[in-house]
Amino acid sequence: MVAWVQDEPAAPTVEAFLQDADSGNIALLMSWLNVAETFSILAKRKSLEVAEEFLSRLPSLPIRIVLPDEEGIMRAARIKAAHPVAFGDAFAIALAQAEQASVITGDAEILQCAVVPVDWIGS
Repeated sequence: MVAWVQDEPAAPTVEAFLQDADSGNIALLMSWLNVAETFSILAKRKSLEVAEEFLSRLPSLPIRIVLPDEEGIMRAARIKAAHPVAFGDAFAIALAQAEQASVITGDAEILQCAVVPVDWIGS
């Protein structure tokens, strides 16, 4: 999401995923923890206004936002304990595991973790 909002090189690929989801061809999910992480990154890198704009646009995007329950939180904790990934990445991986989905990312830590399939959008 950060790449898309900041119009980074991967933005067109993210846009294509969003269009596929809007057309009903795929389902996109995002953990509320990753929403918060995206907000924080945007606020730091760009501005609080850009972060707030992302948050206000989120309900219109074809993404199901998932609030982790106790099982999801502990799944992420186990991933974090077993692999050298950031805690936010662990939540993305945990959600993908629970939904039998892949993670769309340009984050090499997730790619190297090899716990779930990855749709790589990095360079």
